[in-house]
Amino acid sequence: MKHEKLTTRENLIPFILITALFFLWGMAHGMLDVLNKHFQDVLQISKSKSGLIQFSVYIAYFSMAIPAGRYMEKFGYKKGIVLGLILFAFGAYVIIPASMIQSFWLFLTGLFILGCGLATLETAANPYTTKLGPKETAERRINFSQSFNGLAWIIGPIIGGLFILGNNGDDSGNKLASIILPYAIIGTLVLLIALVYLRTPLPEIKEEELIVNKNSFNTSGTPLIKQKHFVFAIIAQFCYVAAQTGIFSFFVNYMTDSKLQPHFNNKTAAMLLGIGGFGLFMIGRVFRKLDYAIYQTYTNTCHLFGMLLSFIANC
Repeated sequence: MKHEKLTTRENLIPFILITALFFLWGMAHGMLDVLNKHFQDVLQISKSKSGLIQFSVYIAYFSMAIPAGRYMEKFGYKKGIVLGLILFAFGAYVIIPASMIQSFWLFLTGLFILGCGLATLETAANPYTTKLGPKETAERRINFSQSFNGLAWIIGPIIGGLFILGNNGDDSGNKLASIILPYAIIGTLVLLIALVYLRTPLPEIKEEELIVNKNSFNTSGTPLIKQKHFVFAIIAQFCYVAAQTGIFSFFVNYMTDSKLQPHFNNKTAAMLLGIGGFGLFMIGRVFRKLDYAIYQTYTNTCHLFGMLLSFIANC
């Protein structure tokens, strides 16, 4: 049996650049989940108000996904990726003055702009990855790229724990000073990657190439929004993301609760979120690609272990 290559020589550089995008937005999401506890501590805001951090990013996804798709239909995927990177960098830079003047609402504005950039990148990167090589290995390419997204979700909370959590201000009394450097570095790095994209020749993909036969998945001719499987899939995805986001956002709060024995400090809790939580999350992705039976065994073991720990914690 012939072993197809993951990608071709002419598509290697574009594939590396696209894979880097998966890593970048995974890092942004990973860092996001340590900010709730930080803002609660230094600005004395409630848990519910700190939840606006995640709301700002995900409402950006809701607002930007369709416009981003329309933009790429008209101008192409390369320009769509560059737009996403510029929005990503601009949002990161807005967070810098927000931290300097200690404005929670300006910070949320920066996160909204950043989230619009992430939504644009995700809209472009997933279908674009499948076209950077042989059709037979399209699934392997997107799984490979997504693996770097999982890796970044591990690194993000660790960076947040090391550089943001536990830092209650600088000599001038700025309680949010620890946020400035990480987001300044991210904004600059993303902007440099945008310049690389502008100067790198990338294969342009036409919209019709992504849809081999628009009727192949809709033989009934019924509009997609009226098909129950599609609607139920949207509801299921909404519930899944809501549950995942709720757990990740307040994981540090839970692990630092003084009523919990044992409980941890902020930095250790962030490490546990990155290495423990997101680490197991990535292992599940890897097992899913190797063997379905191994994947099922792994997920069932995690479920049982999680329920056991919850039972012990509440005893």
